[in-house]
Amino acid sequence: MGHLQIFLPTSMSKCAYEKDIDVSHMRGNASTETKRFCLAILHFFVGTKSTSFGADIGQNLNWVEMNIHEENHYTYAETIFNITIEKEMCNVRQILHGACAAYMVDLCTVASLVTLGTAQGFDGTGVSQSMNLVWHRAIRLRTVEAKKSKSYRIPCLEKLWADDKLCISATHSTVIMALIFNDKTKAKL
Repeated sequence: MGHLQIFLPTSMSKCAYEKDIDVSHMRGNASTETKRFCLAILHFFVGTKSTSFGADIGQNLNWVEMNIHEENHYTYAETIFNITIEKEMCNVRQILHGACAAYMVDLCTVASLVTLGTAQGFDGTGVSQSMNLVWHRAIRLRTVEAKKSKSYRIPCLEKLWADDKLCISATHSTVIMALIFNDKTKAKL
């Protein structure tokens, strides 16, 4: 992997290439360097409680697999995360809250886009443009949930599973950050 140009603050650009990030737990066909780079970017976007919304939840996402596939002349990235659903992630009925599910979809799909971007040489970071979640069944407190994201560029597709049953399917479209900050025009309502 060459030095990919991603629109990040200088402090993040330095740590994205650090060699001390442990990725030994991650399965998949992506290189160790790609895994470290993408995990560092995820850590940056999750942030901490003092810098970012939902950081305490985002920090509990466990990235367990990263793959880059080629199929029928298309390259796509596939990422898999696990997380245990805790009380602070649930509504009063002890079911995963919809806003929390959307937050996790955001992080996991962007991770997939960053992985694809790293493999293909484009900046996969961005800001959300649209997100659509379809609930198939409730996800209960203490359930270990697996999130599987596939990115063929945009939109990203994600499926959230609990006990080997599909619970949520989602699509997520983003806008590339560099385009936003390079645009000198102002939006009119």
